[in-house]
Amino acid sequence: MFVTDAGVTLVDAKLPGFGQTIVDRVKSVTNKPITRIINTHTHNDHTGSNEYFGASIESIVQENTKANMAKMDEFKGPKAQFVPKKTYKDTLKIGAGKDEIDLYYFGRAHTNGDTFVVFPALRTMHVGDVFAWKALPYVDAANGGSVIDGGKTIGKAVATVKNVDTIINGHIPTSTWNDLKEYQQFLAEFAAFAEKEAKAGKTAA
Repeated sequence: MFVTDAGVTLVDAKLPGFGQTIVDRVKSVTNKPITRIINTHTHNDHTGSNEYFGASIESIVQENTKANMAKMDEFKGPKAQFVPKKTYKDTLKIGAGKDEIDLYYFGRAHTNGDTFVVFPALRTMHVGDVFAWKALPYVDAANGGSVIDGGKTIGKAVATVKNVDTIINGHIPTSTWNDLKEYQQFLAEFAAFAEKEAKAGKTAA
C-alpha cells in the first residue's frame, strides 16, 4: 500500500476472499480511502480480491495483463466489469512529487505483462513475481512468460530505474537493489547454461 494525499494505492489484491483483510490492514495505518489498484500481473493470488473493491475503483495494468485477465474464469460474464480499464504499454507516470508512482514494462519474464512499480519518494520498487523469491524462476508460459527473456527483462530494469534501495518481492519479505542485480545475473547464467547444453544435445534430465 502507498498512501498519497488523494488516497491509498494498492499494489496487487491477493487471493479471492482477502478484500476485508486488506481493508482492515490499511485502516490500521490510515483512514484515507483505497482509491487505486495496480496489478503487477494476471495471477489470481495478485488479482483475486480486485472484485471486492468494485468496478468504480481506478485499476491499472500493463496492456498484455488486461488481455490475460480477460481470459480468466474469475473475470468472465458479469465479473468482466472488474477487469482493469486503464492500461499502459511501456511506461506510465501517476501523480507528482512525494505521491509519484512510475510504472514500467520491460518485456517478458514471469508473464508477458509484468509491471515494475516504482515509488521514487521512498526509493522503493515493487517487482511482483518477476523476482518472487531467491530460487529458480516460476514462469507462466501460457501467459507469455519466458525463462530465456527473464534475465534480459530484469537487466533492462536494472539499467533503466535509478535511485532505488528497497525491492518489494512477490512472495518473500523485502530485498535490496543488490539482491535484484544478483538475481538478474543468476537468471542470465541459468538461461545461458540451459541453451548451451541444449545445443550440445543434452536432455533436460
